Amino acid sequence: MPLILPMIALVFLYYICQSFYEEWRIAVLSATVIWGVIIAIVTEILNFGNLVQFEFVLAAWLIIDIAIATFYFKFLNKTITDIKPNFTFQVPGVYQKILYSVVAIVALVGLIGFVAPPNNWDSMDYHMARVVHWIQNHNIAHYPASYTPQLYQNPWSEFLIMHFQILSSGDRFANSVQWLSLIGCLIGVSLIAKQLGANLIGQIFAAVAAATLPMAILQASSTQNDFAEAFWLVCLACYILIIADKGKNTAWDIYLLLGCSLGLSILTKGTAYFYILPFILWITLSQVKCLRFQVWKPALSVAILACLININHYLRNYVIFGSPFGEPSDYKNEILGLNVMISNILRNLALHIGTPIGLSNGISHKIIQILHTFLKIEINDKRTTFYGDFFVPGGWSTIGFWGEENSAGNLLHLLLIITCIFIFVFQKKLKLRFQRVVLAYLLSVCATFLVFCYLLKWQPWNARLHLPFFILFTPFIGLVLSNFYNKKIIKYIAITLILASLPWLFFNRYRPILDSNNIFQVSRIEQYFKNRPQLQQPYTKAVEYLDSQHCRTVGLMMGQDTWEYPLWILMQQKFGNQFQLEHINVPKASTLKEHELPFKDFKPCGIIYMYTKRSQLNKVEETKLRDRTFIRKWDFNPLELLSLKPELLNE
Repeated sequence: MPLILPMIALVFLYYICQSFYEEWRIAVLSATVIWGVIIAIVTEILNFGNLVQFEFVLAAWLIIDIAIATFYFKFLNKTITDIKPNFTFQVPGVYQKILYSVVAIVALVGLIGFVAPPNNWDSMDYHMARVVHWIQNHNIAHYPASYTPQLYQNPWSEFLIMHFQILSSGDRFANSVQWLSLIGCLIGVSLIAKQLGANLIGQIFAAVAAATLPMAILQASSTQNDFAEAFWLVCLACYILIIADKGKNTAWDIYLLLGCSLGLSILTKGTAYFYILPFILWITLSQVKCLRFQVWKPALSVAILACLININHYLRNYVIFGSPFGEPSDYKNEILGLNVMISNILRNLALHIGTPIGLSNGISHKIIQILHTFLKIEINDKRTTFYGDFFVPGGWSTIGFWGEENSAGNLLHLLLIITCIFIFVFQKKLKLRFQRVVLAYLLSVCATFLVFCYLLKWQPWNARLHLPFFILFTPFIGLVLSNFYNKKIIKYIAITLILASLPWLFFNRYRPILDSNNIFQVSRIEQYFKNRPQLQQPYTKAVEYLDSQHCRTVGLMMGQDTWEYPLWILMQQKFGNQFQLEHINVPKASTLKEHELPFKDFKPCGIIYMYTKRSQLNKVEETKLRDRTFIRKWDFNPLELLSLKPELLNE
């Protein structure tokens, strides 16, 4: 199976890194960082020649595998017998069972991601939609798009999904990018716990805490990109801790890996800028102290690497939007100040404190509302609120039933974080507070949340954007508990977290295992529409009508409601790969692309037109594309199909 080729490269990279690093977890992280950079480079090279096609992607990975294997066997003088597992550690009996439970959780999440198709809302709008456009266009260049996040949003996760999709001829492995990121994070947080001074039990607990995060469990079987971002940030934190420990004796390869992980985190998701800022400030101050005026050398290397990894995406955005970051965002706070930050801290934390008890949620809401009177800012001030009115989430969804990856809270983990900070600060017997590196790490992680709250508006879905914050906190939790409490207490807390995670594992709202409409019983096509089941029949009927009219070249006018990926799936099911979908009459900056080759020569035989409140389009009798007129031929709320006027059919 061609899909195994990228994984072969990753395995060989691990064994190469193992030759240079004694700690197997550093080897895993380093190999994955190099692999991530290779994916970005290969994608950009294929892009220049419009070579994003099966045969060229296959050839690229064959060449990479041969090159890496040659380096391993010839230049490192290794043999085939050296390719074997080489990490061992002794785990106390009860913690073996806890680790097996974590493995079971990870395996079940992987199974969910394999069986269930991508069906997250953002994936339908842009994560997966951009992937199929790239594959169709044979490049990753910007294209005419009604929903411009398909263009300017940071693309690394979708790069890897695209490689998987091309090599496997489908989206069966699309969810595995987040799942692999989960595995990487578990390895990474246990390593960071060790770097901070945690014993083996603390390292295990860090992995348990990360694996049982409700948001982690739900996201790891989706095509969101918060987990991939979290993994690169974990790598970043790991290298920063190495540099902080080694000081001026730090080897150059660590600086290079730091620059790569920095660049990859930015290339994966825009919120990485807020998470990396405190860590970069920490390590800069640390390096200035030990390197003095020579600090510019590693700093420049790190900055150049990070920029090079992102430069092509920046340039594509700049050409279309006039900014390397894409369109101006409405997510930034329109006013700044200490009261704004405190308001957002309260409201963002509230996304994680909901319980099944309505009275408790009501009291929490009232307290936060009263506190806002002292802050002299409205709780729903539109200058600091992106969407909707503030609320404390509650009901059964709070403990996992019908949980989903956009808004799940992490109540138990938040309580653990607060408890561990309290212990660290006030417990005199705990000497950890005298370790500067632990304090610096704690302050850096806390600062990520403060920067987030200071700069970004509140929205109901911010809980998913907090995933890296919770992941980065798990090593600190493992450290504090393993140094303060006895083994029995830690064991009981770990078991509680594992048991509390089960509802989230089995009752994922859109990918349930134990439900009358579970992923094993519901058809794959139906699962694509889990978020919007009312669209399945209109989409299906529209494709059937196109088939009856022998129309396979179709324009899309979907406004801001480009929930288009299921449409691609239905078209593929009906026509194989013998069809073309392109956005037309796009209203925003990407209209520039509509007047460039090959898009300006696009002549559809029909147009799918979506009229919904979200699309901001109204029903029409006819529409024009350049000098051609299309008239309505078919209507099934909320879709219309428009065809060429009869006199234009022979053009």
